[in-house]
Amino acid sequence: MASSRRSSRLAVSNSTALATDCGVTPLKRKRSKTEPYVLPNLPSARSPDAERLTANLANDDDVQTPNRKNRQSTPSTKDQEDVLKHEKSLRRRNQSKKVADEDGDVQTSQPRKKRQPKPEPVYIIPDVERKVTTFKGRLGYACLNTVLRNKRPASESVFCSRTCRLDSITKNGIEWVKDLGKRNVEDLLIMIQWNEDNHIRFLRLSSEMFPFASHEKHGYSLDYCDTLLAQVGLLANKYGHRLTTHPGQYTQLGSPKPAVIKSAIRELSYHCEMLDKMGIGVDGVMVVHGGGMYEDKAATLGRVKRTITELLPPNVRARLVLENDENVQLCYSAEDLLPLCEALDVPLVFGGFKPDYHHDALNPSSIPPRAIIQRANAIFARRGITPKQHLSEVRPGASTLMERRAHADRCESLPQDLPDNMASLRPPAENQTKQTKGRKSTKRLRLRAKAEREREDADKEGVMTLVDSSDTKAINETSAASE
Repeated sequence: MASSRRSSRLAVSNSTALATDCGVTPLKRKRSKTEPYVLPNLPSARSPDAERLTANLANDDDVQTPNRKNRQSTPSTKDQEDVLKHEKSLRRRNQSKKVADEDGDVQTSQPRKKRQPKPEPVYIIPDVERKVTTFKGRLGYACLNTVLRNKRPASESVFCSRTCRLDSITKNGIEWVKDLGKRNVEDLLIMIQWNEDNHIRFLRLSSEMFPFASHEKHGYSLDYCDTLLAQVGLLANKYGHRLTTHPGQYTQLGSPKPAVIKSAIRELSYHCEMLDKMGIGVDGVMVVHGGGMYEDKAATLGRVKRTITELLPPNVRARLVLENDENVQLCYSAEDLLPLCEALDVPLVFGGFKPDYHHDALNPSSIPPRAIIQRANAIFARRGITPKQHLSEVRPGASTLMERRAHADRCESLPQDLPDNMASLRPPAENQTKQTKGRKSTKRLRLRAKAEREREDADKEGVMTLVDSSDTKAINETSAASE
């Protein structure tokens, strides 16, 4: 019994001595249950104190395990391995730090290896089936030249859609943004020359040529780029190339919100200023979709008419052209837009697909395509503008309406109803998917139809049903996004 008490006292005494030697003050009183326990700061696994602590515990065979509250844990093998890894990383970091040589110049002892550039892609365009046609118009593509865009190294890539985000304007300043526009115009000169060398004489310009030029707060004039824009126009006119634009889907001329109308006018004015400074003639049109119906087609068309006749500047209206859309539930067919275009003498670009035209096939009119083209071309003729169409095809394998709205990479043939002197536009791409690439969604209408069906089912059963909050939220978010 005495031996046991003596061993216990020895264990506590050794533990206390070791704790004091390591710089940890032993507890003098019993800790209450509510008082938090603070772990002592153990020494590093490689420090002299830790080595001495390990040696004392290893050589003292008579020491029994002390009580839990006074027990000190020894560094485990895993902890020691972690410390060794940390020290190794520190040595590696110190070796890679910048040091000064004898001449006082700063250099790195281990320079970072340069990444090998990716090889430039090789384009193999298969032979197309030759077909007999009387078509004599110009064929072109929209915005992006995939051959020039994918040149390697990336510093030699040629494209005209350099843009940025709003926070980049705040960070880098508006002059940095304007320089992006200048580089886009410089690359446009290269694209036009490439088009001429490859017998392509029709190009739709990117709407991002000058990032945020039409922004309400950060917008700017294109005067700083007068010389370059004039060079673009001279080169295009020299080769007889046609340049047009297609402002984005947020250019809504029939919106019920005045702020959206003002934004659309600023966007159209920016595109018009760009074409005017290039010296492009009347064939340089600006194509805009009819836009959303906002749950009232007749009222929205009235707002579109008012915007065109009363709010658009004369030079902007002179270049404006409307286009039908493929969304049957949200947008306008060619039949919807033709009366408005004929009344205002605004040309209509017929968005098509062979053999029945893409947009018109998904959002069909009761008027056959041949009659639509004749009436649309009559407006072009009265205005002295060369007619223009957008040709595209449904992607292979597409089955649903959303999938069928995505354009195929290449048009295999021309529509039978296409006049001989008609110009067309739609580019090929490298990979074909069924994605619509940001086109308007029917989610809002589908959610609303679902809610209506639920109400009808509830009425039949004689009970009252509430629309699910998630559906209501989704409808509101989709409505705000479509604006």
